Amino acid sequence: MGKVLQKIIRLNGLNKLAALVLASFLPVAGCSPMPASQGGTTLPSARTSAQVIAPAQSELKSKEDKKAALKKSSALVRVYYATDRSRASQTGTANFFGGQRGTLSYGSCEVSIPRYQKTAAQEELKGASQELSQQSDNQPVLRKVAPLEYDDYLSRLGMTIAKSNKKSAFVFVHGYNVTFADAARRTAQMKYALGFEGAPIFFSWPSKGRSAAYPADEADVEWAQPDLKEFLKDLAAKSKAQNIYLIGHSMGNRALAKAYIYLISERPELKKVFREVILVAPDIESDQFKRDIAPALAASANRTTLYCSSNDVTLKASTKFRNNPRAGDSGSNLILFDGIETIDATNVNTGLMRYFRISDNSSVLADIYLLIRYGKKPSERSGLKTVNASLGQYWRFRSR
Repeated sequence: MGKVLQKIIRLNGLNKLAALVLASFLPVAGCSPMPASQGGTTLPSARTSAQVIAPAQSELKSKEDKKAALKKSSALVRVYYATDRSRASQTGTANFFGGQRGTLSYGSCEVSIPRYQKTAAQEELKGASQELSQQSDNQPVLRKVAPLEYDDYLSRLGMTIAKSNKKSAFVFVHGYNVTFADAARRTAQMKYALGFEGAPIFFSWPSKGRSAAYPADEADVEWAQPDLKEFLKDLAAKSKAQNIYLIGHSMGNRALAKAYIYLISERPELKKVFREVILVAPDIESDQFKRDIAPALAASANRTTLYCSSNDVTLKASTKFRNNPRAGDSGSNLILFDGIETIDATNVNTGLMRYFRISDNSSVLADIYLLIRYGKKPSERSGLKTVNASLGQYWRFRSR
């Protein structure tokens, strides 16, 4: 067959690969391959063409395997946002919105969450005992930011709310030194960990995302308060939500508390849909809180929960920029006010990001889960114990 192939190559100008393909048909015509020991031209085997294509196929398969592995190991969580940050980049997710002021805009984000984390509901049933690894590749990852026009946004938000049993939504307002991407990841983590069935939403004001930018963040969170009030008004009036939970952390409580108070003073009929106002380690001057905010919240909110912790990482970081005690401080500065349920969370994590176990009360999220899912009072929540002080009653997390 070697001489036959040489003749074919000379007469037809075929290269060796083409001749190889033709050679595959020769045995059918009664020809037999010539052993290499009998002379003739030694041609590549029939596997050569596959080997040429193999690297590309291998690379494609590798990408597909990675996607499949990601899908298997991670849950994709969609969260909704409203922000008055300016857009920083048309491409990429990490820097899609920056730390400058902008006009109010809306959209959704997709965040991947490691599947090995159990939701709170799963943990109740299965007794899971894992904690979120601190390794970066096991942290939530912002995968996509999708801006939406206002009407489309309300429509999608309304559909998500309508699908939930309680027609519910929660709004998270982040604190100081937080980027847009950080806020999206934290909101997705909360939604997944809490097993929340409604619409998870975050309002992102233009924090600079830098620890040294505390003074600038103070100015920007005050500037953002009217935008937050308008957003809450539209959410309550137009989304058909029946249960809205407001959750603020650190400096974000300044905008959240004032926005809510001003909204209910203008539209008192909307109060019925706001089930909870949850203030986690609020970075609000203590005297101002007791004089202006606490009385208004006690009068206008269905229920207000105040989690205090002088060990809150963000609250501690802000001490070098301020002199006066904060409403989120615990110890001798703990605030007790009639109509507000104060919980001393000094010994647990208040960052709203760390994975938690209900059984060990390691995070305020464990308590928030019982508060939102079942509407339990502090005295009914297993992780808390009652403390009767001279100034009144409050609750403290039980020792782990």
